[in-house]
Amino acid sequence: MTVKKRTKPEYWEDAKKFLRSKDSILKSIIDNTDNFNHLQKTCTPFQTVANAIIGQQISIAAAESITKRIKKACGVINKDNILRSSSVVLKKTGLSSQKIKYLKGLANHVEKNKNFFKILETKSDLEVSGKLCELYGVGVWTAEMYLIFQLLRPNVLPLGDIGLINSINKAYNIKNSSIDKIKKISKCWEPYRTVAVWYMWRVIDSDIVEY
Repeated sequence: MTVKKRTKPEYWEDAKKFLRSKDSILKSIIDNTDNFNHLQKTCTPFQTVANAIIGQQISIAAAESITKRIKKACGVINKDNILRSSSVVLKKTGLSSQKIKYLKGLANHVEKNKNFFKILETKSDLEVSGKLCELYGVGVWTAEMYLIFQLLRPNVLPLGDIGLINSINKAYNIKNSSIDKIKKISKCWEPYRTVAVWYMWRVIDSDIVEY
């Protein structure tokens, strides 16, 4: 299964207008970010979870490097290729033993539950997160990346995302923002916190993150 790049989410422009009116700092960030890029779905559901697992607790550059080596060694990242690839081959790509177990577990689960990802489409954000977090190696952050990049849900706030935390610290001139502080700042972003987060990420990294 392949995924073609799609147009921006239908709520995108309304969200930008709303956020500009609610937060002057975010307004400046939006106004100074090009209009050519936006949140879009570029991966299959399996790839989105796999990419998030690969990216856990490492830099974007390191994750990209490992992903390229996986594709070279195993082919496109999908259920079948992960299942047929040995742990030895996957280890040589730079994956930790733990992440290999996570990816193998994900592939086995999807193999046994063919409609797993299809069913998630009909669930609430909380239900999707709960279902994904039942998988070995999948935590709240990974589930939130799935909600943002695969399901394009409009109101996701990944409080544990270090990129978001660092961006907020820089944009709002905060030394060390607490969870409560981030919640307070982001309160006015609802119901478009996903869009606010996407623009906040641009504060420290102009490259477009995709999962």
